[in-house]
Amino acid sequence: MSKILLVDDDVLLGETLQELFLARDLNLEIAHTAEDGLQLLNAFEYELILLDWNLPGMSGVALCEQYRKNGGLSHIIFLTSESDVSKKEEALDSGGDDYLVKPFDERELFARIRSVMRRSLNSFSEEMKIGELHFKIDSRVIACNNKTVQLTPKESQLLQFLLRHRDRPYTGQRLFDAIWPSDADVSAQTVKVLINNLRDKLSKVGQRDLIKTVVGSGYVIENRD
Repeated sequence: MSKILLVDDDVLLGETLQELFLARDLNLEIAHTAEDGLQLLNAFEYELILLDWNLPGMSGVALCEQYRKNGGLSHIIFLTSESDVSKKEEALDSGGDDYLVKPFDERELFARIRSVMRRSLNSFSEEMKIGELHFKIDSRVIACNNKTVQLTPKESQLLQFLLRHRDRPYTGQRLFDAIWPSDADVSAQTVKVLINNLRDKLSKVGQRDLIKTVVGSGYVIENRD
């Protein structure tokens, strides 16, 4: 999975979740207000949004409604202490995909994330497959032709993103926005270097041509299934 956005004014919760996500090689970014969250959503791509209901200023529900109105398609899970059924109904009707009541166990959070991501073609699983290539996400290992290679965390994030968005070309800038932290101090050339490094590792298992370059459009993995 690529970038995830947490919009919550609970600083301690944010720090705790950031550690949990980092341990799973997941990139969690944090906004403490709905206004800051919308600004990030307008500038960068996120695959998942974890959204608090009770935010200072604009509420989480209002943010969700505005984001959907603007055409936002990322999955949204509400994280809130509001346990009333009517509140859950309002959150889901505003465009949310799921609702988790605080306090929650980390196992339930990640189970909810897996469940939400499975609802679309961009499924969330422990292993991804295309043709003869197997990609184990937890260990970051690709395998094909009886050969295995381990990827770096960034190579893994890039491969996951392209596999979850098959047949859709992405420019280097869009890949940068989707994978790197929003405040990353790196150049666009970094994406090209990462693509080349990933292709080199794919070539070691006989899959160098998996990532194709589309002139004028960017990089794409074409569906083989």
